[in-house]
Amino acid sequence: MNKEKQQVYNEVLAEVLDRFGLTEERMFKCNCAECVEARTSLVMTLNSMGFSDHDIAELTQKMRRCSVCLIRNRYNEANAPWTVRHCIDALKNKGCSR
Repeated sequence: MNKEKQQVYNEVLAEVLDRFGLTEERMFKCNCAECVEARTSLVMTLNSMGFSDHDIAELTQKMRRCSVCLIRNRYNEANAPWTVRHCIDALKNKGCSR
């Protein structure tokens, strides 16, 4: 994997974990609302930055490509919880992008 992508991923992951107050292990293992919202924020932020489903699955090493695709396809900005929309917008504005 490209070192630049790994660096961007680590930065976005750290921000998502901080915003939701989670550990990486809990975010990927738990299905409570805050963990689902955190995973959605991570996937959608990375996707908006040009990362493919394959890239995201490879970087997380915890999600399969089909899981990433499912999150991306089910995301509807109009119906997304404000926490997800706010996190994605904040990460974009903070400069967590390439």
